[in-house]
Amino acid sequence: MALRVLWVLEASGGGAGRHVADLAPLLLREGVEVHLAYSPLRLAEPLRSALPALARAGVRLFPLPMRRAPHPSDLGALLRLLAYARKAGPFALVHGHSAKGGALARFLGPLLRVPVIYTPHAPITLSPFLLPWERWLYGLAERTLARFTRLAVAVSPWEREELLRLGYPEERVALIPNGVDPSLYPQGAREAARRSLGLEGEFAVGFVGRLDLQKRPLLALEAFAHFLEGGGEGVLLFMGEGPLREEVEAVVRRRGLGRGVCFVPGKDTRFLMPALDGLLLTSAYEGMPYVLLEAFAAGVPVVSAPTPGLGEWLGGEGLALVAEAPTPEALAAALLQAQQDPHRRASLRARGRAWTEERNLERMFRETLSLYRSLPARSALAP
Repeated sequence: MALRVLWVLEASGGGAGRHVADLAPLLLREGVEVHLAYSPLRLAEPLRSALPALARAGVRLFPLPMRRAPHPSDLGALLRLLAYARKAGPFALVHGHSAKGGALARFLGPLLRVPVIYTPHAPITLSPFLLPWERWLYGLAERTLARFTRLAVAVSPWEREELLRLGYPEERVALIPNGVDPSLYPQGAREAARRSLGLEGEFAVGFVGRLDLQKRPLLALEAFAHFLEGGGEGVLLFMGEGPLREEVEAVVRRRGLGRGVCFVPGKDTRFLMPALDGLLLTSAYEGMPYVLLEAFAAGVPVVSAPTPGLGEWLGGEGLALVAEAPTPEALAAALLQAQQDPHRRASLRARGRAWTEERNLERMFRETLSLYRSLPARSALAP
């Protein structure tokens, strides 16, 4: 009998969406029957484009409206999940992705009497924007739900440390870093991507991701402005959409940066990654961002803010130029160093590619499959 698993995902765009879109076909290949309950309310790329292919491959899709924040409708979503699980099951396990998906999964698992796995994809408690009472409340929720979690899966070492801080026992936290296919960008991908963007000899810096508070696109824009003022030359490409788009455009106009800043339209911009000469990563907090792994695979040097956890790791592994402070001036200085030092850029490209070869998508899949298959042997860990 095939191993049948039910995934619950509310954050249907960004890294969590890419994670399930990449992982599901590989699990199907090994005989795992994957059912995906996803929310259409925040459905975005790349999962939106991947859904037809996932359905053709054999993933059982269950669209289920779920709100991001706690809401009375969560009870209705749980009841619909329970009805679906009883009709389509039995399931060997329930795997919740992201905060809301993880919460619903951990209520559902005990009702079905099956183990629950939870992958937070950057716990909200990593956010520096939380008010003290919000941090306390979210922390209390995680500590409570930890009792109903057979295993929590961290996608980065600093995410693992946060889960341990939140009260998850060490033996119930697994570390499986995100991975991408190192063959994602074949030979000639850079030339093709630059032609499609109309780039010739320009030094192209990219901000790739949602234009929202977490990703701090305004910090990236100010850093690029200081980079130009300090003697740097090039263009800044924004690849992504989000609620801060109008504010970013207003700053571009106010700073007179129109000729040096472009907004790249398109559904899935990851195949434009090789066109870049540098990726500017300014996030306030992250788990293990896919945009970073795609830059490694594409041979694009990374300039990063000292994002907690991520910045220390990047600097320690020699995988990026990490600014000394999360300020426009410090980021501009790092960007200037990247432009002026071709040997450093070459070193970053080599180290990034090597890391992607080692921690690739196939390894992420194999470790996840091994985790799924090990659950019966780990029954003593059930709360």
